[in-house]
Amino acid sequence: MKSVAGFKISYLKEIPWEDRINVDNWPSKAGMYLDDENTGLCLRLIDYYVGSIEPRHIHAGMHATTVLKGKAIVDGLTLGPLDVILGPSHEPHGPLSYPEGCILLSAFQGSYYHSEVQQLSGKKEYRLIHQSALEWHEVEEGVKVKTLVDHGCGKLIVNVVHVAPGKVSPVMTSKNLNAALIISGGVEIEDQKLGVWDFFSVMNDKPHGPIHFPRGAQLLTFNLPRFG
Repeated sequence: MKSVAGFKISYLKEIPWEDRINVDNWPSKAGMYLDDENTGLCLRLIDYYVGSIEPRHIHAGMHATTVLKGKAIVDGLTLGPLDVILGPSHEPHGPLSYPEGCILLSAFQGSYYHSEVQQLSGKKEYRLIHQSALEWHEVEEGVKVKTLVDHGCGKLIVNVVHVAPGKVSPVMTSKNLNAALIISGGVEIEDQKLGVWDFFSVMNDKPHGPIHFPRGAQLLTFNLPRFG
């Protein structure tokens, strides 16, 4: 992880990976982008191999998990890139199957350790969010936003942001935890050039920027009020 111009930058090729065995004993691996002790937010890239099945499970934390590549099947519905699985804490959900394999970005608040369960509960607060059903909103010239998650995962807000080529961002502040994964295109911060699935987040409570988008970019962004 590099610190540049008030940002922490994590390149995909450099993030730490760990092998993990799901509760159904199907292998997968996880790469850590962020583990913020102040907010309790953990952002991990999860790679499920072809044919993996994640059984119905429960965990203490809550998560907003975004499909990046491949597909996930749950409740008979197929989720593709930028669709979201929203899992509240202490509520059984799943099973989930990944017949072609799947790469996801999991945003967790609280413990991400799973316990297998057999039955769903009487309530159903977990949600499956299809991004194609959501609208884009232009927030300024050359920048449009689609909100994937605005409730159900604590105070976390997850957006897709599309930035036109040649755009330069304004100076940012970190009153909220602002972090972004690059989905397509590229970003330049000083002499650092970031590409697909590279990650950056703001540091401390100071001004940051600018961020350059010479080729344009699509970002998956995370906003969360800091504690304290």
